[in-house]
Amino acid sequence: MKEYLHLFALVLFSIGFFLVGYQGISEQGYGKLLALGINDVQTAYYIALGSVVVAPLLLYFALKTVGLSDWKCMFGGLLLATAPVAINNSIVLADPEASLMMVGAAAAILVAGLVSQLIKNRRAGLVFLLVVAGAAIYLGMTNGAGVNYYVGEYSLLLPFSFALLIEGIKERREDKVGPPIFGFAALLFSHPLGAAILACTSALGLAELWKEKERPLLLEFLAVYSLCLVFAQGDPLRSAVAGLFGFIVFYAIMIMYNVKMRDVAQPAAILLMLVAVLSMAGNLSAHKFEGNVLPVPSEETVGMYKWAEGKGEMGIFAYPNAFEYYAGREAKVLDPLGTEWADNVIFTYDTLDAGVEGSPNLFYYMATSTAQDNSQYAIYRNGDYGLMMRIMDGRVDRSDADLVDINRQMRIKTIPFTKIKILDGNLSYSDAKNRVVNVLDIEGSVLAEGMKKAREYSLPGAFVVRG
Repeated sequence: MKEYLHLFALVLFSIGFFLVGYQGISEQGYGKLLALGINDVQTAYYIALGSVVVAPLLLYFALKTVGLSDWKCMFGGLLLATAPVAINNSIVLADPEASLMMVGAAAAILVAGLVSQLIKNRRAGLVFLLVVAGAAIYLGMTNGAGVNYYVGEYSLLLPFSFALLIEGIKERREDKVGPPIFGFAALLFSHPLGAAILACTSALGLAELWKEKERPLLLEFLAVYSLCLVFAQGDPLRSAVAGLFGFIVFYAIMIMYNVKMRDVAQPAAILLMLVAVLSMAGNLSAHKFEGNVLPVPSEETVGMYKWAEGKGEMGIFAYPNAFEYYAGREAKVLDPLGTEWADNVIFTYDTLDAGVEGSPNLFYYMATSTAQDNSQYAIYRNGDYGLMMRIMDGRVDRSDADLVDINRQMRIKTIPFTKIKILDGNLSYSDAKNRVVNVLDIEGSVLAEGMKKAREYSLPGAFVVRG
């Protein structure tokens, strides 16, 4: 009965995690849909949902083959289910091919475990795992996965696997040493494969921490865990200090109070499991990794692309794969700050963000600030640049605005109100779909001229003009 309860909990968690974390199909994902000939986005959605449910289940049964308890098997499945959050902000959920790779990696581990049982030889089973996983890595590389690795993304998986690695080195057991090392190496080539192997070895490593005699192992684990947890924030020096401090404090407490491992092993393991899952879901989903922002078209952009079907030549600023998917043909990709036009040009807030990223010409709402005289200012941002506009009667005032350097907290220059445009006057100044445009020094560009032209068709924060 307990086994079914653990399975039910794993499935329920996976579905809930998917529904909360799913962001839509990425620009890369639309390219994969075109290549695979999948004409229905809903199909990709179900592929992603099925993968996030099936892959942890496969890993659950794989761990059962090595004799772990039900809750430890569920722990491995939970880590795999939460792994997509750490992988480039849920890119597994937005790319159907990557979703299927995650299932394939989990299936490979299950098959390796079953073969190991049949031949009753752990080393032979490990060799089989390496061969199967190596083939998966090769396929991942040939499909353009490439080398894309950031240790902070997996900082919550690495310490659990490290515990298994240390124990394997102590006992001179290749079947314990091999999988963690291979899991670390697999991350260099295939995120889904590496995540699946590390989730598996994490559950096995947690089992080692349950041994009452392994106080040194637990201390080593806590030191590495503290270091990796802080390293997720990208500060190696602070990580080293935190790891050393955590090691000394915990060791001192154990010695002073003569704590026995059997008194703390089970609650500590459960607590660490919860911390790992919740930290990965919360901390890493909010953490923005440089160069790994997931490009997902907004609903407004998708709506404009659907409208463009059969409407003649279209110019866009971003998401060419998504345009081809919905409009059935290629679009002309334009530079918003350039002067080249198309017969029709689609303006949407997220495609403009992609085309004018980090420039002092397009800003999104960040916050409202109150000055000492109780006057309020809307603060807009784009990269290191900020724009401050006064708020009067619930609207931004048509007065000059200050362009500031946010990092240095200094004013760069004042922008005349005649050079400041609102992308969509029907939306609130603080609406996430709205943008403030500074046309100073970019007169004649597509962005500046597009704000003056009549709109052929519009949605909130999106419109089409004739070139």
